[in-house]
Amino acid sequence: MKRTIFMLIGLCFVTSLAFAQAKPAAPAAAPAAVAPAAVAAPADVTLKGVIIDNQCAGGQKPENLAAFIKTHTKECALMPACVASGYSIFVDGKLLKFDAASNAKIADFLKKADSKLAVDVVAKNVKDELSLVSVENQKEAVK
Repeated sequence: MKRTIFMLIGLCFVTSLAFAQAKPAAPAAAPAAVAPAAVAAPADVTLKGVIIDNQCAGGQKPENLAAFIKTHTKECALMPACVASGYSIFVDGKLLKFDAASNAKIADFLKKADSKLAVDVVAKNVKDELSLVSVENQKEAVK
C-alpha cells in the first residue's frame, strides 16, 4: 500500500513537471522604448568670494582658514609652487576648487596689475569642481 501511494505521488510529481515544461511561456512584453535621458548642461553659478591657492589653503586648519585668507596676498598666490597647486574660491566658509583649465585662467587673471583676490566668479559646477566662465574684481568687497 505504501509503495502504491509513493508511486502515485511520484507519478503526480513527474506529470506536473511535464506539464510545467510543456506550457508555452507567455510572450515577454516588449520593453517600452526608452528615450535617452536628456543630459542637462550644468547651470552657471555666480559666486562672490576670495581666491586662494590650494597649497596655502591646504596648510591651514579649517577653523583658521577664514582668518588666514584675510592675510593672504596676491603675491603669494602667484609664487610658482602656489600657481602649480591650483586655486580655490572661499565662499561662505567653504572652499570650492577649480578644475585644471580654470586654474590657468585664474593665474592669468591674477597676473594683471589691477586684479584682486576678492572676486566675482561665474562658473559651472562639474563633478565637484568649478569650471570658470568669468572672473572679475568684486564690485563690493567681502567682509
